[in-house]
Amino acid sequence: MKLTPFSFEKPADRPFFFTSFVSTIDGKIIVKEKGYWPIGTEKDKEYFTFLRAHADAIVDAKNTAVRFAKYFIRRIHEDMYQEFRKDLRKPPLPEYIVLTSNPDEELHNALKNDHGFETTILTPEDGSKRVSIQHLIDYLNKKGHTKVFIDGGPTLIAQLLEAEVLDEIHLTIAPKIFGSLPDKTLTMVEGILFPPDKVPQFKLLSVEKLDDEVVLRYSLPRLTDRS
Repeated sequence: MKLTPFSFEKPADRPFFFTSFVSTIDGKIIVKEKGYWPIGTEKDKEYFTFLRAHADAIVDAKNTAVRFAKYFIRRIHEDMYQEFRKDLRKPPLPEYIVLTSNPDEELHNALKNDHGFETTILTPEDGSKRVSIQHLIDYLNKKGHTKVFIDGGPTLIAQLLEAEVLDEIHLTIAPKIFGSLPDKTLTMVEGILFPPDKVPQFKLLSVEKLDDEVVLRYSLPRLTDRS
């Protein structure tokens, strides 16, 4: 698969935020049972890895880190990711940031690895229940990060959408239908139902066919660009 570097336009006051998910036809990104992951193919993995290689920093909320950090840390040390970083003239590794109000033993165990790779744990300010998006932006600006990949999960995506700062979504549709049972599946956004007059409206930038999968690239128009 031929991959061309992405061009991202950084806003004036914060980093460019982008994310990627693979979803079934019926909109499921996670099933809380064994046997359903990974949803996408090797071609989707290559696209996802290349996209993520553009980032100066990668952000997870705690629950996503507990479930997937060991795979993430392993993947960024693999040859594919390292070659992409080299081709993009990026340093070998991004900063990995986990947002949590409770950095407990479960999280620290999930972040243990054989590479000596260290994770930044960002906690709330002033006794808040969760890390605010503004606190995250302030930290990223201080570190000089301009392109930031949001790995997940669905509640963090909801926060970013609510704050109107999620600039791009790269969504792979896999040719599968999982169905659903109560509390067994997740969609890309959880924890909020937007009022009809505040539904985020994205613009389709591109469509790419990967055999029976399709990758949709969407951008959120900046406030200054909206009529």
